[in-house]
Amino acid sequence: MLAFSLPRVDPPGQAAVETRPKTVAAWLGRLPYASPADAAQQLVAALYALNRHPLGADDRHALLTLYRPAVARVAASLETLLAESGVPPYAQQRQVGTLLRELQRERSFGYKHLLMALADQRFGRANPRRLAEFTAQVAAALRDMQTASFLTYTPPPAGLWQDLHQLHAYAQISNVAELPTDGVPTASLSYRQALLIALADPPHMSPAEFAHTRLYLDRFAALAELAYGPVAGHLGFPVSTDGDMPPTQAATGDQPGGLWLDTDMLCRHVHETAVRLRKGETPEQVDLPPGMDHALSLTLCKRLLKKWGTTAQRTYKRYPTAPGSTVQVVAGVSAIHRLLAQMPGAEQAEPDESLPIHDVTGMFASPAAVNATVWSVTNDSAAGVALAGAPDAPLNLKVGDPLALHAGAATGWSLGTIRWIRMTDARQVELGVERLSPQIHPVWVRPLRGHPRASPEPALFLPGLPALKQNDRLLLPRHLYQTGMDAEVLHAPHQYTLSFGRLLEHTPGFDLIDFTVFADEQP
Repeated sequence: MLAFSLPRVDPPGQAAVETRPKTVAAWLGRLPYASPADAAQQLVAALYALNRHPLGADDRHALLTLYRPAVARVAASLETLLAESGVPPYAQQRQVGTLLRELQRERSFGYKHLLMALADQRFGRANPRRLAEFTAQVAAALRDMQTASFLTYTPPPAGLWQDLHQLHAYAQISNVAELPTDGVPTASLSYRQALLIALADPPHMSPAEFAHTRLYLDRFAALAELAYGPVAGHLGFPVSTDGDMPPTQAATGDQPGGLWLDTDMLCRHVHETAVRLRKGETPEQVDLPPGMDHALSLTLCKRLLKKWGTTAQRTYKRYPTAPGSTVQVVAGVSAIHRLLAQMPGAEQAEPDESLPIHDVTGMFASPAAVNATVWSVTNDSAAGVALAGAPDAPLNLKVGDPLALHAGAATGWSLGTIRWIRMTDARQVELGVERLSPQIHPVWVRPLRGHPRASPEPALFLPGLPALKQNDRLLLPRHLYQTGMDAEVLHAPHQYTLSFGRLLEHTPGFDLIDFTVFADEQP
């Protein structure tokens, strides 16, 4: 028996709600789709009223069928607006995120009403095609509510996984979980997509990686199978269906008779895709969906193999820090560069006009001030730290952004990068930061692309660590790196010419590379 939590239906005649299909269709055609936020506000208001209005199942179904294309169109536009959002979000991003979550929530309520009415009918057997349609629509709406939460770095709403688990169980018992429906995945497929998205660990993903994961699952999620009890020798995860939780990589142990997500065939496909991409085949040649980039897809395949193929084990143990421990944080290559250049005693880059990189002269005149934000340190390890804070201003932080870190007792600034982000409420932010280097220096880099007057770019020099057999590295702003490219580097008080080497890490916020110096001009 289904036990969904639904909004209370108002008494008849209490509120005026438009229920005439022709009038609703005309109104939907006039929505301001060019302004997604305005269109979403009107849709949310209309669906909110409709979901609380007493209405026969056939009439409600006819109206929801009209609303469905408009909801899909506006939701896609809102997701596009959120593609580059970070935390804490700007006011407009916060509004867009709230609208997207509310739109999917009201969409799920509408089809829950229909499903409950069909499941609770007193006489006759429920129409299997209608039952398959309604369960599939509810499953897709709940999956998209989960997606909206990840896009806005907020926890999924309470009860979402409880609803997904019981919906799938009901669809299985009713023999409609795999029954095809028009315009929406089956209930079973949407459920598997939701499980796999949760296991992919979106808080550790950049917006582009998350978008690629969704594209991949739209085409290949069916390769993952649901079974009762683990399949010997196969990869997979137990799914606890009793509570309000998704499967996790930490889940261990056999559950006789329990639900199990078998990811063996899916991981085989991810591995084969990675091999073919590494050999130089294009995403189109390996049948990846349109919109999936070659470099990002290859990186993502490696990540998904770890997330979907093995249970995660932490490399370094984390330790709680003393109460009151704080750290100062500055984010972004340019901001970190300005911060280090403005520090007392820092070498000022005022090169002689005769030097090839003299274009830099004047770039340090009246630089913009850099303000650090203060965060609490919640735990620490050899690899990184977990931070928590409630910044007063929007910072738009994203997974993959570089961070300069300074603790009270430290003598200088260290470098890290954001590996995961969560928002526990409207202001409170949690970050997972991996350490990259205990020291950093500001440098200017000018690529030599055959143009003698190319503009220098701010970058960061990371000294090598002999104890770890780690060479010097450069952290560059995105889209500057090309394999084998030569570049002039001003590293005050001297400069040198080098050749870019291997790309050690590529994130939406930076490229980390090694290099070879072939000309060093001492001051």
